[in-house]
Amino acid sequence: MTVPYTFHMNDIVSFPFTGWNPAAYEQALRDEFDQLYEEGATRRRLMVISLHDRISGHANRVRVLSRFLTYARSKSDVWFARKDEIADWALRTRDQTPVLDRGPARVHGLPGSAA
Repeated sequence: MTVPYTFHMNDIVSFPFTGWNPAAYEQALRDEFDQLYEEGATRRRLMVISLHDRISGHANRVRVLSRFLTYARSKSDVWFARKDEIADWALRTRDQTPVLDRGPARVHGLPGSAA
């Protein structure tokens, strides 16, 4: 099971490499969320935010995340979940979840069973 992962909302990329300040990161989070929320009216959407304590654990960045989460929680029909919860849900609801058979992991250079 592979849960999709996006790199652009990862704090390790957003702060050191793009030069974003906390306000720019907050706006990017809101813009990403708003777009996905609109699209979510007609199809499932997933927003991935990856955080690292050494980067987002600073007081000003914690405040940004708190404001963003308050904003996102104010919307209806939004599920906040860890990746393991998403994977469990996808496996339980296979009839609702698109499954791509990519063949044996070894063929694609991925770790895992050769079967």
